[in-house]
Amino acid sequence: MQTMQRAVEGFEQELEPLLQAQMLADWAASIDASDEHEQQLVEASKRVDAVLCERERYRQLVEADRAGNADAELARRVRVARLWSEAGQRDRDVADRIIESEARLGSLFSRHRGQLGGSDVNDNELAKIFRESSDRAERREAWEAAKSIGPHAAPLVRELAHLRNEAARGLGYRDHFVFALTVEELDESWLLNLLDDLDARLAPTWERTKDAIDAGQRARLGLAPGQVLEPWDYADPFFQEAPADSDDPLEEALAHLDPVEVARTYFRALGDDVDGVLAGSDLYPRDGKNQHAFCADIDRRHDVRILANCEPGTRWLGTMVHELGHAAYDLAIDSGLPWLLREPAHTFTTEAIAMLHGRLVRDETFLERFAGLEPAIARDARNAEMLRRELLVFVAWVQVMTRFERELYRDPDQDLGRVWWQLVERYQRVARPAGERPDDWACKIHVALAPVYYQNYLLGEVTASQLAHSLARETGDASPAVEPAAAGKFLRERFMRPGSSLRWDALIAHATGEPLSVDHLANWLATA
Repeated sequence: MQTMQRAVEGFEQELEPLLQAQMLADWAASIDASDEHEQQLVEASKRVDAVLCERERYRQLVEADRAGNADAELARRVRVARLWSEAGQRDRDVADRIIESEARLGSLFSRHRGQLGGSDVNDNELAKIFRESSDRAERREAWEAAKSIGPHAAPLVRELAHLRNEAARGLGYRDHFVFALTVEELDESWLLNLLDDLDARLAPTWERTKDAIDAGQRARLGLAPGQVLEPWDYADPFFQEAPADSDDPLEEALAHLDPVEVARTYFRALGDDVDGVLAGSDLYPRDGKNQHAFCADIDRRHDVRILANCEPGTRWLGTMVHELGHAAYDLAIDSGLPWLLREPAHTFTTEAIAMLHGRLVRDETFLERFAGLEPAIARDARNAEMLRRELLVFVAWVQVMTRFERELYRDPDQDLGRVWWQLVERYQRVARPAGERPDDWACKIHVALAPVYYQNYLLGEVTASQLAHSLARETGDASPAVEPAAAGKFLRERFMRPGSSLRWDALIAHATGEPLSVDHLANWLATA
């Protein structure tokens, strides 16, 4: 036991300052994509990798993990340290090339801007066109602008996929897809069965919902009934969001509200002090900055920050509530836990909290109480229907992303453009446009820089629905906005505080009283 304890403590003591330096370097590169910041990130990442690659300590961790221990907390620390270290056992030259390629791709995505009418445009400007324009030519130009990074990114992503596969196979795995799931304590067959189950259970509802979405978009764009829609006729470049009705009053009602302040007020009501998070965050768009959004726990000692590109409206209100959900989770983890366990139980458990809160952008109590909207708008029946549509659209999108990445790592040299569009047509029911489209898959930043991640969003939605069911039992309502103080306390104490001291399946059973199940999400959505 003493040998095991020393191995874990030595791992933590070496890794903690280096991981903090890497997080700071990644933050700097995300808010200012300069060559200098890119190089600093590469160097910081290599220093972390040097700790993870120590073979003798890894051997000790593997032996200790196999032996087990009566001390549950120590046994969990050993397991987490072993999983972290496993990726570090890859060939050093391959590891360095992966780190350098990822930093280069990160800079590409931060710096790239599409062009519209000969001028650079950011993602917010493109989103406005998809949300508001009825000019199909303008919509197509915006869609092509959103896809313009594909030819630049695709060769680098293929190269990176080969490198990731080489590293994974050197460790005895079929490919990077299986490796990434394994070190995240997920099983490939279990995941694919879950995807198949949801696809089968939701297929009739999704078919009806997709037909209704298409009919609404035809009416909005002045198209004949039954006319086939093109990919640029939807609400975003990937059809990962549902289009709102043309007369939906919510967007206009939120047009003059600061999403940051609305989200801050809500989390205060939950009992989560997020002022420090917001003070250290970077929340508004500018050139050279990552155009997406994420939450980063820099040091596991409450230096938690959010990168966003906020503007008024449903998109960024939902995003801010989502990202502050991640932040609230990081802040709620028991600070008395060993450093290694001061992280969420799983990537998808923090996504579950973020998604539970992010859904509230269509919740009547949240809109009245925290956004201050008129009851007629907050209680509009279309809000509930829109939320169901959003989730049905999203489930189909995750089917595409997860199955595509499995194919990407099975054979990075195959015709990935064909694979991509076959999956889009099968699961999203969106027709492939005319002409060659070899690189559209490479436009999605997660494929390049957050590989084998998207299943965590779906598992997060499944878990969020299970948590909502538990909230209804514990507080009287599934919406945390109805009794925010009670909801906040339940989520903090039962779900977030244990951090990674419990494995994800044990945590979910502990918090909700039942194993993870798709039933709560599937039964709700199938009623649409």
